[in-house]
Amino acid sequence: MTEETAKQMTWHKNGKRYNPDKMVHPSDAEAWQYFNDRHPEKAAEARNVRVAFATDGFNPYGLMSSPYTCWPVFTIPLNLPPGIAFQRQNVFLSLIIPGHPGSNMGVFMEPVIDELIKAWGGVWTYDRATRSSFKMYVWYHYSLHDFLAYGLFCAWCVHGKFPCPVCKKAVRFIWLKKGGKYSSFDKHRQFLPSEHPFRQDIKNFTKGVAVTDPKPHIRSGAEVHAQIDALVPNEGGGFVGYGEEHMWTHKSGLTRLPYFDDLLLPHNIDVMHTEKNIAEALWATLMNTEKSKDNVKARVDLATLCDRKKQEMQPPSGRNKKWKKPKVDFVLKIDARREVLQWIKNLMFPDGYAANLSRGVNLGTLRVNGMKSHDYHIWIERLLPAMVRGYVPEHVWKVLAELSYFFRLLCAKEISRNIAMELEKVAPVLVCKLEKIFPPGFFLPMQHLIVHLPTEVRLGGPVQFRWCFPVERGLKTVRKKCTNKARIEASVAEAYLREEVANFTTLYYKPNLPSNQNPLPRYNADENESTLGLFQGQLGSTSGSTVMILTNKEWRSIMLYVLNNLTEVQPFIK
Repeated sequence: MTEETAKQMTWHKNGKRYNPDKMVHPSDAEAWQYFNDRHPEKAAEARNVRVAFATDGFNPYGLMSSPYTCWPVFTIPLNLPPGIAFQRQNVFLSLIIPGHPGSNMGVFMEPVIDELIKAWGGVWTYDRATRSSFKMYVWYHYSLHDFLAYGLFCAWCVHGKFPCPVCKKAVRFIWLKKGGKYSSFDKHRQFLPSEHPFRQDIKNFTKGVAVTDPKPHIRSGAEVHAQIDALVPNEGGGFVGYGEEHMWTHKSGLTRLPYFDDLLLPHNIDVMHTEKNIAEALWATLMNTEKSKDNVKARVDLATLCDRKKQEMQPPSGRNKKWKKPKVDFVLKIDARREVLQWIKNLMFPDGYAANLSRGVNLGTLRVNGMKSHDYHIWIERLLPAMVRGYVPEHVWKVLAELSYFFRLLCAKEISRNIAMELEKVAPVLVCKLEKIFPPGFFLPMQHLIVHLPTEVRLGGPVQFRWCFPVERGLKTVRKKCTNKARIEASVAEAYLREEVANFTTLYYKPNLPSNQNPLPRYNADENESTLGLFQGQLGSTSGSTVMILTNKEWRSIMLYVLNNLTEVQPFIK
């Protein structure tokens, strides 16, 4: 570790905050500060390290030609400054799990847990910044995964009637008979204040049902630990009461950590995948694609649960011998969809801000092909309100605009604690407003997680330290290292060790020597910097060059502009 890196490892405590009232780092959030209060002797030393774990699976063979998956586990030190913490060279590969771990995730994680327990007792290390040895303590702070990996890592099954790993048994989802899935529809009024009018609404939610239940109790770390310790194994595998009293699939090794009870946020809901899945469902429903949640099955379930006669399937009558699905106001008409896609085709973004969505627009099929997680991130936060304005009724547009603004505030790089607490109050109301518009089939576990996202911001800090964008980029890098398809894990480990050695070695190169740590600039590489008053900075364009033949008039206009505005020429003109 270089001297500069050693100094950066104390940024979480000694770094300068330009806006002290805003959270810019996990150390500004409640979970970090609560742990400091419980363990002041370890928190006093800024060089002690807190780490995060992240894992996900990928198919090393590509194109799903084989069902085999590989699960790398990354370790990420959280002490570093915001702009450095999740850079590729600071995300370390600690473990490679061959195949899908399933309920054996706790077994595979045992070596890592053993090292964490050892590191909690302290290990002697050398500090390059002070040139002295000290006893460094390392401990686990939180994990970040997509929803399915979240369930594997925390040992809670995210399928079935209790899919929420935060609410656990406190919120029981309903079964949609025709849709064949569990739905979180009308499970959010209980999160509202007791006097909120939505609680007594018996028309716009489940027909004839008013909600008087109190807000669900969210278990603390100590309560979760006690529940896991109380699990009784079944003779045939699993635990007694699985599927009725709980959804624990195995015992996570994290409960062996002596400080597990003091972790306010041991696991994070991934905002990236949550936002992507919500935006994808919303896009498909608004644009009436084949993945729309407003299908025939959803309308049949809607007739059973809701009092919305105008949206129910209409039986055959007269010459019409088929059931008819009535049109709804939240689905764009075909002419509106065509205008929207033409608008997207003409959209232009600043360089590096977003992908070129226009390349995926197909006006023939009225689809946008190839949209990824970041595309949905930009769409729901920036494009959604402008896209549907005028094509849907005003009350629908306002709810969609509120959803867009909610995610914009939630994903800010700097977020105030007051805003986070305000979003906690807004989230259940927002989900209830969506329930008044969309059918029950729209509301899957991802839509329910909106309620918990602001709380995790308050506890864990900005989402940039807790979402999976850098993890997905790391998985892409690991996948490229699978050169030996017969020995996947070995080839990945060998290639990663070479890269890690190269990363630490290039830290000692001269600043002007191009390397992994000091890459060439994205633009204007190998071009001289101008010293002329009219052309300050590096010359060159940000895009490829094009040949252009100037007319005599254009050439004279350019020369006249340069001679009149270039200060270095003025003495010669005089």
